[in-house]
Amino acid sequence: MSNLSSFPPTALGGLALEELAPLEPAQFEPDLWPDGLRAIGDLILASRFPMFLAIGHDLRLFYNDAYSDLLGDKHPSARGAPYASVRPELWERMRPYFELVLAGEATQLQHALMEFERNGKRERRFFSISLSPVRHAGQVAGVYCVLTETTSDVLSQHRHAFHHKLGETLDGLDDAVHIMKATSAMTGQTLGVARVGYGEIDAASRTVSIDRDWTDGRIASLAGMAHPLADFGPDITAMLRQGRTVRIDDVDADLRSAACAAAYAGIGARAVVIVPIIEEGRLAAVFYLHEPCARHWTEQETAMAEDVARHTREVVRRSRLEETVRDAALERDALLQSERLARVQAERLSHAKDEFLAMLAHELRNPLAPISSSASLLSMQFANEPRICQTSSIISRQVKHMSRLIDDLLDVSRVTRGLVKLKLATVDFRDVVTGALDQTRPLVLEKSHQVRVELPETPVHVRGDQTRLVQSVANIVNNAAKYTQKGGQLALSLQAQDGRMVLRVRDNGSGMPPDLVPNVFDLFTQGARTLARSQGGLGLGLTLVKRLVDLHEGEVAAHSDGVGFGSTFTLSLPCVTGACDGVDAQPGDPEAVRAILQRKLKVLIVDDNSDAADSLATLLQVQGHATSVEYDAQSALRRARAERPDVMLIDIGLPDVDGYQLAQELRSLPETTATVPVAVTGYGQAKDRERALQAGFAHHLVKPVDMTALVRILESSAALAAVAEAAAPRPSSASESEEALAPA
Repeated sequence: MSNLSSFPPTALGGLALEELAPLEPAQFEPDLWPDGLRAIGDLILASRFPMFLAIGHDLRLFYNDAYSDLLGDKHPSARGAPYASVRPELWERMRPYFELVLAGEATQLQHALMEFERNGKRERRFFSISLSPVRHAGQVAGVYCVLTETTSDVLSQHRHAFHHKLGETLDGLDDAVHIMKATSAMTGQTLGVARVGYGEIDAASRTVSIDRDWTDGRIASLAGMAHPLADFGPDITAMLRQGRTVRIDDVDADLRSAACAAAYAGIGARAVVIVPIIEEGRLAAVFYLHEPCARHWTEQETAMAEDVARHTREVVRRSRLEETVRDAALERDALLQSERLARVQAERLSHAKDEFLAMLAHELRNPLAPISSSASLLSMQFANEPRICQTSSIISRQVKHMSRLIDDLLDVSRVTRGLVKLKLATVDFRDVVTGALDQTRPLVLEKSHQVRVELPETPVHVRGDQTRLVQSVANIVNNAAKYTQKGGQLALSLQAQDGRMVLRVRDNGSGMPPDLVPNVFDLFTQGARTLARSQGGLGLGLTLVKRLVDLHEGEVAAHSDGVGFGSTFTLSLPCVTGACDGVDAQPGDPEAVRAILQRKLKVLIVDDNSDAADSLATLLQVQGHATSVEYDAQSALRRARAERPDVMLIDIGLPDVDGYQLAQELRSLPETTATVPVAVTGYGQAKDRERALQAGFAHHLVKPVDMTALVRILESSAALAAVAEAAAPRPSSASESEEALAPA
C-alpha cells in the first residue's frame, strides 16, 4: 500500500484518518464522523444497492448489508479492514481506479467482469461500478463506491452472441468430431471453464468414454479415457438417466457427490456441470464442464451449457443422418422428414420466443420503475445539489434509453409477425417531422448537433398511422445523431413531387462502407463500433423503420459516399389530397384549469414490488398528492372502500388476484364509482392494453411510468373531481346539513 503513502491526513470526527488504522472493526462506525461523512454513511446503510466507503491510507472498508452479501463469509471481519486484504484477488485490477479517485477524479466501470472468492467458491460476476472521491475539510477522505450487478444482462447478451457465433461455426462443419471439438472450445473460452467435453455412454449405460475434450491448461485432458458411470455416485447417475442436468459447486460438500469425491479428484474435477443427452429414451452421452476448484455456477451458465448440448447433438445427429442417407440412397425421404421436423420446431420456437419476449419486457420494466421514480425524487428533493441533479439526470436518461430498447425489440417482433395494426388517418407529414424532432431532442442536445430543417409552407398529406410514422422518422434521426461526432450537422428536408412526398435526412457523421449500405436495414445490422460501444443500441431501429414504411406502402433507402463522408436516408410515401382527419381541440374550461391547480388527489398505489410502489408514492407526495400503498389486491380493495381514492395506480401481476379482476371489482362498488383506475404494468403489448381497457381500467401505463403521461392523467382526474365537487349540492344551513346526514 506504499503507493498511497502520500494520501493527505484529514480529521475525521476528532481523529486523523491515519489514526483509524488501529481501531477495531466494531468501532468502525459513522457515529463519530462529521455531518457530511455521517450522511454518506447513513445513505450507504439505507441503500439496497451494494455500497462501500474505503477510508484513509489503507482504504479501510465501511459497507452495507447488500455488499456484505458479496463478501460472504468474509463478513463481518471485513468491516474496518483494508480493501486490499479483503479482496486480494481484485486489488491489482481495482488499484488504478482507486488511485484515480484518491487524486480527486470520479470514475466508473461498465459491465466489468469480476472473478472473486465467496464462501470458498470461485465466482464470475459482472458489475457496473461507480467510484467517487469523498471529501472532508477540503481534502479527499476516501472512496465512495456503488455497485450494480449486471451479470444477468451481460450473460444474456453473451448467450445471444454465442448462439449466433455457434450457428455460423457449425454451418461450415459436417464431421461429428470437428463439431464437438469446436463447441467445446467455444464454451470453455466463453464461460472461463477449465475443461469442456463430451462423453459417450455405452449401450448398457454403464461406461462413459471420452474421445477428446478441450482444456485451458489448468487441468489435464481426459481424451482416450473411460470410466464406470457408477463411480460418480448413484444419485448423479439417476438424475442423468432421467434427463436432468447436474450442477455441483463443490463435490466435497454436495451430498450427492461427497461419497464419491475420490472419483472426481481422480479426474481433477472439484466443480462440475453435466448435461445429459437422451436419445430414443436412453442416456446416450453427456456434455460436461469441469473446474479444478469449487465454483459457483450461475443459472445462465448452466442454461448455456444445456443450449450447447442440445444444439450440438442435433447438428451431430443431422450430420450423421445425412451421411447414412447418402450411403443408403435415402436422401430425399430423410430431407423431407427433416424439413417437417424443422417446421414443427420453428413453430414451437416461435411461440416460445413470443412468450419469452413478453416476459422479458415485463421483467426488465419492473426494476426500471423504482429507478425512474427514485431519480425523479432525487432531482426534486436535491434541486440545489448539482452533483445529485446530474446523477439523477444520467439515471433518467439511461432508464428512457433502456425503455426504448425494450419497445424496439417488441415492435420488431410484432411487425415481423404481422401483429401491428395501423390506425390510418390523413396526416400532414410536416407534423410527423416536428413530432420526431421533439422525441429526438435530448440526444441531439446531448451531442450539441446543429439541425437544419426545411419544410414546405403548405401541408403534405399522406395516409398513415401518425404514431408509427413519427416513430420511423425519429429512429432515422436518432441513428444520424448517434453516428455523428459531437457538434456535427443534421439536415432534414421535406418535399412533395409527382404525387409522392420525400423526406431526406443527411448527416456529416461516420458514414458507411459500401458493403454495409445494402444491409443497413437488416435485423441486428450496425456500423463499426469502438470497444466502448459508445453508440449503444441493438441494431433494431432501422429494421423497424423499414418494416413500418413497407406497411405504409412506402420506400426507405440509405446512401453514403464512404466512411467519414456522412450518410443520407430517404423516406418516400404516396401523397393524398384532403385535410387531416380528426376534430380540432377545444380550449380548456377555465374553471377546470383553476380546479386542477387547486385540487390535490388521494392516490392509492397497488403493487407487490415494494420498491416500485414506495418510490412512486414518495414522488407523488412531493408533488402534493396524498398517497397510500398496498401490496395485494384484497388489502387495496378494503382501503379503497374506506378511503374512496380519486385515482388508483394498479399493477397487473398481484400475488392474490390479478389487477384485471381488481379493476372489475372496483367498478362494481358504489364507494369507488368516481375512482379512476390506471393500469401500471410491465406488460405493454397491444393485447395487454386492450385487455386492461376491457377490464375497466381508464388508462394503461407501461413501466417505468412516463411521468409526463401520468401527470396528464392526474391533472385530468383532478379537473373532473374538482368540477364534480363544485357541482354537488351543498347544505345551506347547519340544520339542513344535519338533516342531510340523518339516516333515511
